[in-house]
Amino acid sequence: MNFEAGIRFIVFLVIFGVTNYLMMLRRYENDIKKKKYLQHEKISRLYPKGSFIF
Repeated sequence: MNFEAGIRFIVFLVIFGVTNYLMMLRRYENDIKKKKYLQHEKISRLYPKGSFIF
């Protein structure tokens, strides 16, 4: 009985760890996208639309 409970606990930990990893990976990817977007916005403010740089 204890052996079976131990195996279930290990399986639970593995499943919990995998889901946590996937959620953190998705959050990291979203943060990278936000940083890229904000960087693009900051650069576009430096050079207004209609201006031409030689």
